[in-house]
Amino acid sequence: MAEPDRTRTAPRRRIVGGALVAAFAAVLIAIVVVRSAGEKVLNENGETLVLVGKDTPTDEVGLDAVLTDVGGCLGTSSDGKGRGGMVVIWPHGTTIKTPDPLRVTIDGETYGLGDRISTGGGEGTIGPSSSFYDKVPEECRTARVFVIGND
Repeated sequence: MAEPDRTRTAPRRRIVGGALVAAFAAVLIAIVVVRSAGEKVLNENGETLVLVGKDTPTDEVGLDAVLTDVGGCLGTSSDGKGRGGMVVIWPHGTTIKTPDPLRVTIDGETYGLGDRISTGGGEGTIGPSSSFYDKVPEECRTARVFVIGND
């Protein structure tokens, strides 16, 4: 019986091992991307968080309210003081400008706290299955949520 050529099998093992590690890393990255579902929290180090989602609400309704801090998240209220307000989940592509004052840009328009915004969207939730759930204060999770529609 012939002796196996060990000089050829060692490099093959390294190549196969490297390929397996690369494949495993690719699967983990894909899982993270799928779990986040394109949702992100902006201004994480600031007082007011800005939630950006990818979902489009199913029921389109109008929103005409004043931007304010609602439990630590950027939202709206009719009085501009956060009472009875709704946390807003902004559409994909929304950007922010900081530091103070916090400003959010949506569809080329920039708004700050205290500005009135009129837009379409629908109600949403920040439940335990949401990627926002563990990233936002309790007050944001329990507030009503408005999801701005993607135009």
